[in-house]
Amino acid sequence: MARLEALLSLQPGSLNLRQPLDQLGVELATELTWLDPRNACLNLVAGPSALQVQVLFELRGRDQLSVLVNSREGMSSGAPLSRAVLEQVLDRLLRLLPGTSLAYRSDRDGPIRQGTAQQVGNTPYLGASTLDHGKGS
Repeated sequence: MARLEALLSLQPGSLNLRQPLDQLGVELATELTWLDPRNACLNLVAGPSALQVQVLFELRGRDQLSVLVNSREGMSSGAPLSRAVLEQVLDRLLRLLPGTSLAYRSDRDGPIRQGTAQQVGNTPYLGASTLDHGKGS
């Protein structure tokens, strides 16, 4: 299952993302659905196999936009259709949001953003593999 993520650093003052994201949906010939004021998604069909690809957007703080691409495409083949969707979405967002830069991309930078860790309570969350440590002993 493909899961590709990117993080865009927005230009200060880019508080209203509704119009550029709605325009992205128009350009990709699909409807953008707003889940709440900070989260939106769109569904695309990619390639001759009609692969269903979901793209989720999350506004983080005032200066970051997270883009997550999900599909059933296998990562063992490099997920070329899902990767092409991510590339197309990022290219269009960088054009629609002047002054925006690409801060992180999972297929380029690896699956974990370096220098940051999610917090769960007071403990850094390191993922399921660390939670399973010691099982089967």
